Amino acid sequence: MPRGYFWILYVHILAASLYTGAAAFVSIFLPILRRRLEPGEFAGEVAAVIRFYHPFILVCMGALILTGAWYLTGLKTAMGERFVLIFVPLGLKLATVFFMVMAMSFQFFALGLRLTRGTGPAGNGRPLAAGIEERLAVIGALEKTNLVNLLLGLLAIFFGLVLNKGF
Repeated sequence: MPRGYFWILYVHILAASLYTGAAAFVSIFLPILRRRLEPGEFAGEVAAVIRFYHPFILVCMGALILTGAWYLTGLKTAMGERFVLIFVPLGLKLATVFFMVMAMSFQFFALGLRLTRGTGPAGNGRPLAAGIEERLAVIGALEKTNLVNLLLGLLAIFFGLVLNKGF
């Protein structure tokens, strides 16, 4: 494979590391933050964190998908007929990434927007302090979804490593 594919793989691994690190940090950080702050203050801080976190992991996931597709195209060309040897781990990795993207879409659009723009459609014009219990419930769902995404990401990394050595 051409030398340029090294850089594609490098960016792919870097994006996977950044995504996994950010998801792990948020999974560890939010419960600690919940214990240290009052509920209203906690909800506001989480909304501020989400405003940075969601675009960051969206960029990481976009880089992962684009570099993975680009590398896979070159790999298919280089392997030729032997490409079928990696079909099972590759299929498992792609299925895992598909479910991760679906869960991330739920996390971004069903939960994240409700936290950053208020609850309900466009916040219904309610102030940020209104509906703290509802916001805390959304934050709880966001924490669970983030943990699921982290586990799916680790599983995708595992299947990516299996591509090289096999089961």
